[in-house]
Amino acid sequence: MLNARVGIFALSTAVAVLASGCTDTKAGSGSTDTTDSSGVAIVRGPAADTPLAWTFAEVGRIGGADTGAPLFDYVAPSSIATDGTARIAVLDHSNQIHLFDSTGSLIRTVGRRGGGPGEMEYPAGIDVDRDGSVSVKDDAKQALLSWDPAGAVLPERKLITARGRTWGTVRRRGDTVFVSLDLVGDTTVAVRRLERWTSRDTLAIDSTVGSRPKMVMFTCVGLALAPLFSGELTWAVRADLVASTRQSTYVVDLSRNGTRERSVRRDVAPIAAKTTDAVKLYPEGLKVRFSGAGGECITPSAEVGEKVGVAPTIPVVRETAIAPDGTLWVERYTFAGETPRTDVFDRDGHYLGTIIGRSLPLGFLGNNLVLFPIIDQDEGTITIGIYRITRTVTR
Repeated sequence: MLNARVGIFALSTAVAVLASGCTDTKAGSGSTDTTDSSGVAIVRGPAADTPLAWTFAEVGRIGGADTGAPLFDYVAPSSIATDGTARIAVLDHSNQIHLFDSTGSLIRTVGRRGGGPGEMEYPAGIDVDRDGSVSVKDDAKQALLSWDPAGAVLPERKLITARGRTWGTVRRRGDTVFVSLDLVGDTTVAVRRLERWTSRDTLAIDSTVGSRPKMVMFTCVGLALAPLFSGELTWAVRADLVASTRQSTYVVDLSRNGTRERSVRRDVAPIAAKTTDAVKLYPEGLKVRFSGAGGECITPSAEVGEKVGVAPTIPVVRETAIAPDGTLWVERYTFAGETPRTDVFDRDGHYLGTIIGRSLPLGFLGNNLVLFPIIDQDEGTITIGIYRITRTVTR
């Protein structure tokens, strides 16, 4: 059975922005431009979706004996990365990272399970830099492991800081890294902050503040959880441009060097969350796997909803990506079995339309090639499809 991609969201609060200045409606896009009191451009898209008449034609696949790499049993944004042009990195269950070219041919394999140089125990997200170097965060070492473009192991970069613990994927751009930190020091609230680290300084880019997770005791395990559906800080980076969102509202902020340049928004109303919605999040119950021969603990979804509680609303946004051409892609939040929707905005934040039936691509190879998972439900395996985009303009 395929592993389900499940996120536990940390509660956050949205910061209101006072808008002022002239309003400009962009012809054909349904977007309006304003400027707030601090000079940030506010670009607001329409509430109603406009379907994009784009088609995606499969031109290749990754995974299987013919590529030199096994079929994958789990594929998620944290286990796949691209450099935006020619390279694809895939992390498999054996803690190996397979590097492919844009045709799906295997270039090399690096890494393995272990605690030595170039080895990892608990990988938590991989990345590929523009020069072809590969990196992965290892939660066991609390370090960033890297390999140069030829596959040689580079010195580990420690991610330990007195300010907090890193969370999720770390993005490396040369000697610069982008990290999310769960800050320590306040016992009343939970603060997650997106930072940019260089050898010269540390720059705060965005943050969320919410209630601290509480310990909840289930029949077979105790977990510290925030209310279900609490929005968390998610982000994407392309060169020095960062897109960040708090998920609970449709607001995606675009920042450069720590300065917010643009805020992209849509008037998509959030839906009130109910405790019974826990079954949509955990249709087979909340599963916790223990290391070694510890087995698995499954808590019924109804029990999870009752004991953990829910946020006021279900998130509006799941995650974002910045394509090589600078367009912003925003995947809306949906449950398994529902029709995915991904909105696309131009470089200036104007709404182009919605791709209906497709989630956010796993990666981009130039402006016209994207990656999507191909799931074989009978075999319980996944291959990665390479698709060419044909953009049809409707009038």
